[in-house]
Amino acid sequence: MSFAKDFERFAKLANTSLDETGRAITLDLFGSTMKDTPAKTGRARGSWQTTIGAPASGDPIRTLSDAQAELNSTASSFKMGRVIYLTSNLIYIGKLEFGLYIGVGPKITADGFSTQAPAGMARVNAARIQSIVRKAVSENKV
Repeated sequence: MSFAKDFERFAKLANTSLDETGRAITLDLFGSTMKDTPAKTGRARGSWQTTIGAPASGDPIRTLSDAQAELNSTASSFKMGRVIYLTSNLIYIGKLEFGLYIGVGPKITADGFSTQAPAGMARVNAARIQSIVRKAVSENKV
C-alpha cells in the first residue's frame, strides 16, 4: 500500500471519528438538557427542537420521547463543520432556566425557580461541556 493510500485511509477514519465525536457530544449535552427540564405536564420537555443549520421556529406540542427521537435523528446526520441547535420557543422556558416566577408555591423556590431545576437545565449541562467533550473524544479516537 502506498503512502497516499495510507494517508487517505487515515483521513477518512479521522473524519468519521470527528463526526462520531460531535454526535456523542450533541446526544449527551442536548439529551441531558431535555431530561433536566422540569416536568409538570411534560410540555416543556417536549418543546425542545434539534436542528442543523438554523434554530427551529414554532412551538410543537409533543412529548419528551418525540423530542428525543428528533434529537437522535438529527444527530445521526450531523457532520463536523455544521452547526447543530437545541431550541425551545416555549413562552415560559426562560422562567424555567432563570427563575422569575412570581410567588412561592410547592414547586417554586423563593427565588422563583422550579424546585425540579433550581439552577436551570441548559446552564448546568453547559457547565459540564469539558467533561462531555473529554468523554466523547476518548470514546471516538482514531
